[in-house]
This record gives sequence, structure tokens and C-alpha cells, in this order.
Amino acid sequence: MIYLDNAATTKPNQDVLDTYVKVNQSLYSNANSPHQAGLQADQLLQQTKKQIKDLFNLDGKFDIVFTSGATESNNMALKGVAYKKKAFANEIITSVLEHPSVLEVVRSLETEGFIIKYVDVTEDGQIDLDHLKTLMSDDVAIVTCMHVNNIMGQTQPIEEAANIVHQYPKAHFHVDAVQAIGKVPLCFEGVDTLSLSGHKFHGLKGQGILFVRNIHQLEPIIHGGGQEYGVRSGTVNLPMNIAIVKAMKAAVNHTTELNHTLNEFNADLRQFLTGFHGVKLNSPQNSAPHILNVGLSGVKGEVLVNAFSKHNIMLSTTSACSSKKASLNEVLLAMNVPRKQIEGSIRISMGANTTQEDIQTFKENFYKVYEEVRELLV
Repeated sequence: MIYLDNAATTKPNQDVLDTYVKVNQSLYSNANSPHQAGLQADQLLQQTKKQIKDLFNLDGKFDIVFTSGATESNNMALKGVAYKKKAFANEIITSVLEHPSVLEVVRSLETEGFIIKYVDVTEDGQIDLDHLKTLMSDDVAIVTCMHVNNIMGQTQPIEEAANIVHQYPKAHFHVDAVQAIGKVPLCFEGVDTLSLSGHKFHGLKGQGILFVRNIHQLEPIIHGGGQEYGVRSGTVNLPMNIAIVKAMKAAVNHTTELNHTLNEFNADLRQFLTGFHGVKLNSPQNSAPHILNVGLSGVKGEVLVNAFSKHNIMLSTTSACSSKKASLNEVLLAMNVPRKQIEGSIRISMGANTTQEDIQTFKENFYKVYEEVRELLV
């Protein structure tokens, strides 16, 4: 199998799996228990958080909350901050570039009385910073902006956006960095909360992290025994938390090397695909290297995915979270991509396990799929 759907999920590293199993076997005590084994588990939990802070040079700047993934992290950050600030700031600024785990949260908050404003998107797929400036006011509680787009791969101007947001002291800046870690350097400058999901960087499904600059900014949305600073109650999953650090260290320490490799693969694919009539590159040139969105007008993206799947090549149309929805992708619409080109779009996404042989096999099979659909292309 040639796996080119790494933006949806990645294969877990073997040492991550081994760590998870080993900790489950040897350190299964509840970190909240007062006995010696419980105290040992809690000590390891705190050491794990310190390792993460050291990895990003964040000691003293952020608290770390372990979650079940970025969807929970995004909900926790957006709802937690919104409820905390509702009495004095009730506007939320976002964009159609965001993942459903952000957009559906703010849409839910809109039904509770919050005012949602959407910042414009430029034709190269970035948020319009000049428009963001016009939307900012003392009534803004939250601005949310993803680090790297999961559909097209655009890297957003995080630090520049943060500088605009923090001209207004009440405003909180949240970043969904799920697609960034391991592929581009993470930007924490000016960020108040940042979410990650382990299975996007060769960790396990069901593990995530929320970085919080000031834990007191969050109103708990999960109540119970008071674990994780009281904002995420529930028995701490120590094996998951230790395993995600193993994956995170590998991802961060090899970011530069992987970025270089994926840039070469991306450039190779771009040059190859531009040689075909009816094939358009949707992803802007300066996007993150692991995602390449391609449009074939006249053919449905689902048809193309199925055709490649028959050749044992796995890729996708949009995000795995929304691939079964019938509506056209909002990111591509915002970038003024023609509707037929959107309907025929596929997403090629690479990762640490992608090889030059994989790229070559994809290219060889692209000829076959192209011949199958060539007469339909417009």
C-alpha cells in the first residue's frame, strides 16, 4: 500500500506503541491515589509535562493539559475562554479556513449569544490581516487561526496575527497547530492556547495536548474530580501521555530534515502534475510541504480516490472529518477556485514514512488513472 493520506492520520511509530504498552503494564496506578505507586505516577506525569516544555523552551510560559485529541482541545479552549469572558466580551473572530472542530464550536457558541465574525481570505489562502484589523474591538473575546491548513497546506501568519490581536487586552488568541508539528516549526509567539493531536505526528489516536498560557482563562467544560488543573477532570491516562511525548520528540527533532525531504517530494509532484491537460494545482506555491491539493475539472474527487485505491494508493478528497459531506469545501470556495475544479479535487498528503519510491509509484499509477478519466476532463 502507498499511503498518501497522512493529513488524515499517520502510522504510529513502533517505539510509541511499545511505550504505551510498557507503561500500561508497569505504571498503571492512578496518579491521584495517595499511596506510593500513585505518587510515582503523578511524579512521572509532571516530568512528562516538563519534557514537553523543555522541548519547545516554554518553561514558565505555558501549562499543559492532556486531552483525547485536538477536537477536545479546541472545544476546551474556545468554550472555556468564551464562557469566562462572556460578561464583558462576546465576539469571536474566525475564518472558513478552520477545521470543523473549530468552526462547529464557534457556530455552537453563536446559538448561545456570541457574535461570530469571519475574517476574509486572500486568494493565496491566508487570512487577510488588514481585514482582521478592522474586525478587532474591545468586544472581541477570541480570535482563532489554524497554523497550517489541513486541506490546502497554507501556513498562516501566526505571529503577525497575534500582534494585531494583542493590541486589545481582552482578546484571546487560539491556534490549532495540528497540521504544523513536525512539518514546520511551531510558533508560540503571542499565542494564548495551542492544540495538538498525537495521531497526526505518528503518535496514537485518542491523545492530544492543549497548551495554555494562563490556565485561569479557562472555564471548565468537563467537571469531576478536578484533575488537570480542574479544567479536564477524569482519571489521567498516564500511558497515553508518556507515549505522546515519545512521538513529539521524534517529530520536533526531525522537523528540519523532514521539511527538506517533503519539499523535494512536493516540488517533484508539482512539476510532474503540471504536465497534464486539465490538472490544476490548488495548493499555493508557499504552502507547507506535506500537503498538495490537486483539481481535475470534470471528474468527481470521490471517483478519483476510488480509482487510486484500486491501484493500492490511498489519498483523499478533503479532510477525513468532512469527506462524507456533500457540500463543496469552504476553503477552496474562499480562494475562488472554480466549482468544477473543487468537485474534482484530491489531497495528497505525505509524512515521515513517505519515500521516493512511494512518489514514483504514485506517478506511474497517475498515468493509468488519468487515462481512465481523460475524456471527462474540461
